[in-house]
Amino acid sequence: MRSQLRFVMHPDDEREFAAQMLSESSVVLIDGPRWRDPVPETYRSLEEISGSYCIIWSTQDRATLRARYVASCNDWYCESESATIQFLRSQISDSVVTEGRIAVSTSDATNSEGVGVEKRFKALSRFIKKRYANSVVQWSNPTLPFAPASPRRSANPSKPDAQVWVGPHALRWLRQDLTRSAKQSVGALVEARLVSAAASQLRPN
Repeated sequence: MRSQLRFVMHPDDEREFAAQMLSESSVVLIDGPRWRDPVPETYRSLEEISGSYCIIWSTQDRATLRARYVASCNDWYCESESATIQFLRSQISDSVVTEGRIAVSTSDATNSEGVGVEKRFKALSRFIKKRYANSVVQWSNPTLPFAPASPRRSANPSKPDAQVWVGPHALRWLRQDLTRSAKQSVGALVEARLVSAAASQLRPN
């Protein structure tokens, strides 16, 4: 199984999500795919994770994770990501919140490890989809004029994006100031705004 779920989370959304994913006592968090030692340090609180990339691992699925040494950076790199869920966290910087996602790529869903990882990913996805809203933002390039879709180019702004799930706190944050936007990275040009804001932001030349 290879799948991902894209979202936009405010820190308050993330705290609620963390409570859900850590509700199982076997689930621990790892700060990124690169470690200082062959055995990674694990955490039971998202507040202890400093980076934007977090590994969600259940010791019930696999007792240990493999890592290979990378001499050029003096780090160990996780080689057991198929036994984990990858969690890219949203970040807020001034008027921009970045898009995040959870992703999974299991190599074998017939063994207990693959079954456990996929079951956990689906449960977290259901948690998000039950509480978050989709089709509420649309993507645009603010440097280009308003334009409907044509055979040679995409519409600007795009149709409301059904694949991005916006948390209730993030939605409230975006609505408080319609100049705020979501982006795939803080410095990206293309941005996602609430549907009404995106439509009013761009005008024909």
